[in-house]
Amino acid sequence: MCNCSEHESGGSLSNMTAASVEPALKPQVPLSRQISFDDDSGDHAASTDLQPIPPFRLCRLDFREGCYQINFRPTAGFVSFEGTLRVDRSTPDGGADHLIVSGDLYSRLPIIKPPIPPLPPIPIPIPIPPVPPVGDQDVDEAAADAGLTSIAASLSAVDEPLIPLPIRRPKIPIFPRARYHSYLRVTSVSAPIAVPVPKKCELTIVAEQFNYTQPPTGQFKGTFPSTPSRTVTMKLSKVPAPFPFSLTGGPFYQGRLFEGGVDKGSVTLAWVSKFFRRCTLEIDTLVGAVRPAPVPDGAGGTEFFDTVFAKTGWQLTVVQDQQNVPVPSGVVATNCWSSADLHALMTSVRKPSTNLDTEWRVHMIVVPAKLGCSRGIMYDQIGVPREGCASFSDDGYPVADSSNFGLAANKKQRDVPRAFLRSATHELTHTLNQIHQEQETAADNSIMTTTPSVADVLGGPATGAPGVFPDQIKLAHNTNVRHHLNHMPDPVIRPGGWPFASWFPTGAPQAADRHDFEPSELALTVTANTDRVALGQPLDLTWTMTNNSGVSLRAPNDVSTEALFTSITVTDGEGRERPVRPFVILCEHAKLSELEPGKSITASAKVFWSTAGFAFEKPGRYRVDVAVSWSAQGVMVGVQSGIDVFVDYPTSATDNHSANLVLHPEVGKWVALGGDAYHLGEACRRLQALSQTGAARAVAGDGAPAPSVLDGFADLMPDRAKLARLRPELTADTGGRAARGPARAAAPGRKRAAKAKKRTGRKG
Repeated sequence: MCNCSEHESGGSLSNMTAASVEPALKPQVPLSRQISFDDDSGDHAASTDLQPIPPFRLCRLDFREGCYQINFRPTAGFVSFEGTLRVDRSTPDGGADHLIVSGDLYSRLPIIKPPIPPLPPIPIPIPIPPVPPVGDQDVDEAAADAGLTSIAASLSAVDEPLIPLPIRRPKIPIFPRARYHSYLRVTSVSAPIAVPVPKKCELTIVAEQFNYTQPPTGQFKGTFPSTPSRTVTMKLSKVPAPFPFSLTGGPFYQGRLFEGGVDKGSVTLAWVSKFFRRCTLEIDTLVGAVRPAPVPDGAGGTEFFDTVFAKTGWQLTVVQDQQNVPVPSGVVATNCWSSADLHALMTSVRKPSTNLDTEWRVHMIVVPAKLGCSRGIMYDQIGVPREGCASFSDDGYPVADSSNFGLAANKKQRDVPRAFLRSATHELTHTLNQIHQEQETAADNSIMTTTPSVADVLGGPATGAPGVFPDQIKLAHNTNVRHHLNHMPDPVIRPGGWPFASWFPTGAPQAADRHDFEPSELALTVTANTDRVALGQPLDLTWTMTNNSGVSLRAPNDVSTEALFTSITVTDGEGRERPVRPFVILCEHAKLSELEPGKSITASAKVFWSTAGFAFEKPGRYRVDVAVSWSAQGVMVGVQSGIDVFVDYPTSATDNHSANLVLHPEVGKWVALGGDAYHLGEACRRLQALSQTGAARAVAGDGAPAPSVLDGFADLMPDRAKLARLRPELTADTGGRAARGPARAAAPGRKRAAKAKKRTGRKG
């Protein structure tokens, strides 16, 4: 594995995989692009190795690549700002100068100290107090025990430095999510090589600032304006770095920030790392599973999660945490896991002390499963968005997914280490809010192309090179994903930030954004079990994509929302759109493949809740649109259709009570997981109460109907026996037996493989 020290490159051009075409999706967030680097050299000096002829002098501003800590103190007001500025000078998509610069600012409130109490009377004679210890006493004592008494010796120790944290070497700072203030899109950088005397050597940075609106309480996606809030200019001089920034060996700048020529305050830039961002990956492994391992890099070293991200420009720390995690009761670990069982496991084993406001941390659980379970999965939310994913060591490479798996065909992931590491890194990158390249650019040999597509790219008929999977798998992100990982705003990328795939439009795009097929070529039909639902009732939605042309068409092999090619958007009567994003991302089997003439592919979903909220929050008329989209060589193409739905007004206290019970986020998660999520205690309590409400209406015998909401939960209600065993506190008043209520219409514990098969079945 790579040491990933600060002296290594943050992502050289030779390590990158170029995206094969321009992105078809345009992010709906501010994003820095390529800029030119103006050195203002003119004819003043041909080389920095030669002393210029007076009256010119060399500047040597050393605006090097990496992450800088930025601090801005306005001249007016009490709030100051701190954050990071990322100077990317090795980006393949950075133009002739290979330069992209972006930044994020966080507000910092002043620390107001309490008033100093009056001094007590001075006694006579005056006692001489003992000299207090300097720094942390425990740390100082440990240093003394080790025989280290100077800061120089402590800093040079091979083991962890035995000095207080405040004077350790600075690293890439991480700030609380709630303090996020704005994104900086740098549009120009000027750093003169030489200037005439007595002109100052100044680094000039011009940036567009996009002020951020924090999300409402309980939500995670805020908003950026479509145009800059203001444009600022920073004029900076290089000065000796103060302690502790002097420990980094990098440059330090100080100067002023201007808006429209008006001085707005002081600003400093301190280089802290050659990497752009940092994150920790925590890996837990279930009994019987095998976690991914380092693989040879072909040059005498090895590749692992940290080296893959080091090539991209990230400092990734891998923590091999819990091993031999017990198999949950009632689960067969070597079968395909239900979404609910895996979500429950991840909820129970993640590190409870994780604080995503002080660290970027992703949790990965490795379980066995079996062939055909899709190699991995990500949840849009465990406690907050994008904090966890799973990898399946005993799933693998069935020929049903691709005929180009070569020597890996029908083998388990644990037996194909390079492909296993690639697949697990794919799921990890999903947690950092990155999507498939089949959607965004085109299939290629990079991390964010799905495994079957990588095999087809390497060994398909177009390449003429069969048998190269898995040995020639490239363990790298392509330039498009690299750009996003390094330069998208912090809230979009960081774990616990924006929900998955919320940075691009999910509604039906306009014609300028996408080219739709004619219905006579490729058609999408959308149906529902009803066009009227009660408030709080899930809507069962089904859609079918059919090739009506006379030729085979290249299209997605899976049109479920979990496979990410399909989006659902609900629009209310006032024109407000709300995406229904997938809660479970199960997509490693998905790819573009041939859809023969007359063939169709079908998927379904319960439209109820997602991390964007409830689809139908109030009574009234709604439009439900389904769009299937993908990239055809950099051009967004697809099909779309929809239906109208009416949400009935409650007509009784029972209707109101039932809606109040189910319109709760934990019930939403229960539905999104397909039921059987008994680790969601509040959902169990509310659905148990809903069941009792229906039973009470039946016992009353007054002719009043049971709540209509129950119709939508017929196959989702908790199983009585499981509820009594797993949630006895909810059945204590009935002697440990669940109260009588409607029996479940479907058997519990439906497995993921069966659900996937049903979602993606093709018709002849």
